[in-house]
Amino acid sequence: MNTFVRRTAAALTDAADAVTLVAGAATGAWAGYTYVPAGLDAVLHLPFTGAAALVGAFAVNAAADLFLAPARRFAQNIPAYAYDQEHGAVPGDLDQALDQIAAATEDDAARRAAQAAFRLDLSKGLLSNAERWRGYTTGEATFYLAPGAVLHHHREEDQYGTLQHHYILLTAEDPTLVPITNVAQLHEDLTSRLPETAGAVNAVAPSAV
Repeated sequence: MNTFVRRTAAALTDAADAVTLVAGAATGAWAGYTYVPAGLDAVLHLPFTGAAALVGAFAVNAAADLFLAPARRFAQNIPAYAYDQEHGAVPGDLDQALDQIAAATEDDAARRAAQAAFRLDLSKGLLSNAERWRGYTTGEATFYLAPGAVLHHHREEDQYGTLQHHYILLTAEDPTLVPITNVAQLHEDLTSRLPETAGAVNAVAPSAV
């Protein structure tokens, strides 16, 4: 039963993620096509529309994440089945085993991102908090900073075969990937983007009235 509830909740939140991405991309593409800057060379119309679609997708998805985050936490906190966490019960079939491994992989990715964050944040009070990281089965993880801004973590081997940790800042108003090497740089970059970030989120956030 727990397996069914966990997988259903995860599937619904993933579906909602996909819907918001498509809706945001469509809205951004329409806005980019309709409000293309006057005087922009015709050759640049299509790239401009594509960039607007990308920004729209990310902005709408970031705004929707405010409402989806509790559902994701609910799905992630449901054990694959009743006694896994207490007794390490052996799964009854491959489906249950995959649920166990997926949950462990997500938790592992979040904890590895938090553990390696000492390279960025020696305060041990923010980026090293594993509970703030959301892990994925790909081994990547994201840290929700604010509406329209997340820190992304992934690992890859360098030319010498040494595993390197990479942290990238992603914001709604700018599709540029910004490598982050310390928390002071993160603060500086977000401060410089503050007016634009707020504007991008407010443009897509649902009315509170």
